[in-house]
Amino acid sequence: MKTTKLFSLTCGLVMLGVICSRVSAGVLFSSDGSDSNIFQNSWYSYDDTELGTGSGCTTATNDPFIVNDVSQTSYLVATSYPVAFLNTPTTASDSGIWLGFLMQPIAPNTWAGGINLFGDTSLPANHHLTQYAGTIGWYANDMTISIRDPLNTTSAGYLIVDGQRVAVMVHLYDTGHSGTFNTGDLYVNTNLTDVVTLGTPLASGFTLGGAVASIGAIRLAADPVNPETRNYDNIVVATTMQEMLSFVNTGVADVPEPSTLALTALGGLIGLRLFRRRKLT
Repeated sequence: MKTTKLFSLTCGLVMLGVICSRVSAGVLFSSDGSDSNIFQNSWYSYDDTELGTGSGCTTATNDPFIVNDVSQTSYLVATSYPVAFLNTPTTASDSGIWLGFLMQPIAPNTWAGGINLFGDTSLPANHHLTQYAGTIGWYANDMTISIRDPLNTTSAGYLIVDGQRVAVMVHLYDTGHSGTFNTGDLYVNTNLTDVVTLGTPLASGFTLGGAVASIGAIRLAADPVNPETRNYDNIVVATTMQEMLSFVNTGVADVPEPSTLALTALGGLIGLRLFRRRKLT
């Protein structure tokens, strides 16, 4: 009897917890700019005598990104290659993954910045991330946002200027059942005064040479040696375009569909009612 009561109560609480949750199962990683603590400073000196400490970024609120007339409140000020790891490493598939983020290079800069992708699932003691999967952003001393593959080949892109705020979005996926993220589509939206949408791709069906089979980490571009600063916000890696766009626009993950919520709520209420009935008897 005691076990049955506990099970009923647990079911009810679990169901209600799901209702309250704002995290979508399709979101593999997200940062709304208020969580600099989830990043690690991955910088290291060329002679390996120095390693970056702390998170490599800070949270700021003084000049937030504004999307569709809505302030996004907080954002990340990246100064020293902040790296963060996906909730679960994702392997290549036909549907692939969607990466989206808001970005602003702060003058003076000689390269655009962006996000590096890695297959690594933790930061090595020497900070040498070894499984490079590509970059969504710069290549060398260039202010162009493009897709850069592991062999340093770049797609067509967008030339950004210092201080400009844009939304960057990319779809990486497997073409031909290669078992790797060998294809990419790139979008850059320069109009943040309206709802961020994909628009026309700057690069479509770009083939990534040296493509990798798994992605486990993202690293924000910001070199402490030069030094250069970049602001980032609403960073998301998701399994669907809808979830990616939702987070880029709002910094909040999709909630379940209304029908799912209704069924979940019903399950929670039934569980709690069973517990109450058994308690009374």
